[in-house]
Amino acid sequence: MGWSKILGQSVAFFIIGVNIILKTSIIKLIQWIGEDTYSKQLTSITNMVFIAQFFNTGILLLIVNANLSEHTAIPGSGSVFSVGMFYDYSPQWYVDVGFKIVQTQLIAIFVPYGTTIGVGIVVPKLK
Repeated sequence: MGWSKILGQSVAFFIIGVNIILKTSIIKLIQWIGEDTYSKQLTSITNMVFIAQFFNTGILLLIVNANLSEHTAIPGSGSVFSVGMFYDYSPQWYVDVGFKIVQTQLIAIFVPYGTTIGVGIVVPKLK
């Protein structure tokens, strides 16, 4: 397997890693800032983690792979948003981008359970 294939497959793990860092940072930041009530604090944490992970997981993957060079109404569409190879949804888009989105979500499903098993079961047995 070539390096490009390995890097392509590791995108999902990179996104999950960034999501974990984002979640931890947002929780610590909101706890440091503080809210009037515990309920407001949990609401702020939930909303901010959702927005950050939604943008990181979904929107960035779409923007990076989109080629918006033919849309002149969008500022910067001629240079900034023309790096991707997909002008529209196509069968190849689903193979490349759609698969990465699904793969990322499948990995994200099991990461919390892996963390719980690792910290709650494996670590105590190793000690």
